[in-house]
Amino acid sequence: MCGRFDTSHLTWKQIHDQLSGFANVSTPPVNIEANDDVRPTTRQLTARMGDDGWIVEKMRWGLVPFWRSGKPLKDSEKGKGDGFKLTTFNGRCETVSTSAVFKGAFARRRCVVPASAWYEWTGEKGAKEKWRFSRADGAPVWFAGIWDQADTTDEGPTSSFTILTMPSGGPLERFHDRAPVILDPDEIPHWVTLSEHPERFYDPDRCGRFEVVRAG
Repeated sequence: MCGRFDTSHLTWKQIHDQLSGFANVSTPPVNIEANDDVRPTTRQLTARMGDDGWIVEKMRWGLVPFWRSGKPLKDSEKGKGDGFKLTTFNGRCETVSTSAVFKGAFARRRCVVPASAWYEWTGEKGAKEKWRFSRADGAPVWFAGIWDQADTTDEGPTSSFTILTMPSGGPLERFHDRAPVILDPDEIPHWVTLSEHPERFYDPDRCGRFEVVRAG
């Protein structure tokens, strides 16, 4: 799975250079705040295709589906429980096309999420080890994502995303049974334009592309 990631080594030049190889980047340069502990519900950088090329913008990590429009994101008052409670920072590739929460976004609204690395933990409670996963070639990690927008009563129009996960494989299996779906730069346009069936991006053998180091 992917519940924490790192943007501490990510640069605008890296993002621009890799995206512009396919289409114009219509967004002006974005200030990237270095963060080695990115958490769900925070606003993080994403890239999606617009009419004039790539749109690079921050969205909430944890997808809020369009059908939540007209309802609050957080509880409107203590104890009422009318806020959005679903855990949606990851979506399983096996069910994302049929899930009521994700299927609309999966069919029509794809994005990618750039990062430097992601983290997993192993071991027993109180003695867990933290592991950092990054590309062996040092290039940015591009998570396959989907996005949506809901017009909530408390936060207004809210753009949000989820990161897809798949069964783990290769050297990553001993750390977790799930791994994020990660695209090579030349695969990004096929993902976001829906031009290729996504099954080939879910091959567990692809997990061998990464370097693992103890992070703490």
